Amino acid sequence: MVPNLRVGALVPQLPGMLAGRFTDDPVLLRHAFSVGYMALPVLSLAACWLIVRRLAPALLLFPLLWLAVHQINFSAVSELLTAAHLAWPFVLGAVLWPSARLVRFYGWLLGAFFVVLHPMAFVPALGLSVLAAWLGWHALRSAWARRAGAAGAGALGWAWLGLAAWLMITGLLRLGWTIASANRYERSNLTGDGTLHYLLPSTAAQEWLLAVAMLAALVFALLLLRGGRGALPRWLPRVLGVVLAALVGLAIWVGGEILFGHGIKLKAALTFVAGLGFMALAAMVGRVLLTRAGAPGGSADGPTCASLPHHPVWVPAGWLAAPVAAVLIMLTAKSAGWWLATNELGRLVAEADSPCIVRTAEQPPSLQWRWMRMLDEWPVGMNALAFRPRAPASPEVSLLLPNAGCEILAATGEVRLQSWIVRPWSHLEARFGPLRRLPEWD
Repeated sequence: MVPNLRVGALVPQLPGMLAGRFTDDPVLLRHAFSVGYMALPVLSLAACWLIVRRLAPALLLFPLLWLAVHQINFSAVSELLTAAHLAWPFVLGAVLWPSARLVRFYGWLLGAFFVVLHPMAFVPALGLSVLAAWLGWHALRSAWARRAGAAGAGALGWAWLGLAAWLMITGLLRLGWTIASANRYERSNLTGDGTLHYLLPSTAAQEWLLAVAMLAALVFALLLLRGGRGALPRWLPRVLGVVLAALVGLAIWVGGEILFGHGIKLKAALTFVAGLGFMALAAMVGRVLLTRAGAPGGSADGPTCASLPHHPVWVPAGWLAAPVAAVLIMLTAKSAGWWLATNELGRLVAEADSPCIVRTAEQPPSLQWRWMRMLDEWPVGMNALAFRPRAPASPEVSLLLPNAGCEILAATGEVRLQSWIVRPWSHLEARFGPLRRLPEWD
């Protein structure tokens, strides 16, 4: 399924699509489907580490802080979050290894991918175009200021400016497409209260976690930037340690809220905005560190193996461990709550007396428990299909449809999981195995 013409969404779904050729077991398919999405942050962080480890391992704290902030979102499948995962390696690679052709090639691919990824993907595309233009201008200035190697630096500068133009074009193309083709669902997030709901976290604990992560990034950037300019204030590293400890404490608070059904929302877009800020800080700090270390990367050509700084910029392991701990705490809480909720949902549809269950704001009663809210409001019907008990113990399950969905099914043979998700009964039965059915549905 391509949601809202977001063709790029198919990329992380490839493991699930491939698994569908070999098995119909919904449990195995769920895990295969999840592999692609769970691999995105892991591969992104791994790529970031490979990029920074020889020059400035300390910079890994910036994507780690963003990943901690990202856990405020209950969903890991948003195409907007996918864009951020994909952008992080490019930002660090562009700053630390500007002469690497692989980095620029990745940037060209990224620009094309953003066009078909998410309506708001024009934001990172335009942001990365600014970064590429900055690197190109820096390389050209370096070429004009010196004679030796000027031709190489000049060619590098024009290469980055060409990439900047490409990212600008793809960003504007995505923006135009967004304006021209936004559907009702997408427009609802861009007007009035819908914008605030889409943008802001749901609880005070989540807001504090976001604020503390941003404070940690700012203090860390200041610490690294001041590190090469004489004596550092002794209290600055201590402040950062306290802030990172507070981040872990807030992660415990947020995780507890989630387990008890508070603050569960598909996505708070402000975490994405914060991620762009973290990327900007990482780019600025990385460039300064490279220049200060004396590597040629600071003068536009980029480091070679023979000219790497002798003393890469490290940080205490505890500083990196804090956001990792925060991520694991919130992931564990979300996973535990999700396991409880989906098991209850599976029990509900397997033990129902009716072949079709009407879902309203008050019914069924077991869906009204606070911790069941992590199933979210609109995909409950789909989750009831996907998380049904494993055959053959309970091969037949009831459909869970909103409002008049059961009557519409009996009259038309169409399953309306939501107003924009309508499927023939025969299609669902073929895809999800034997379902309980009314005689008149035949």
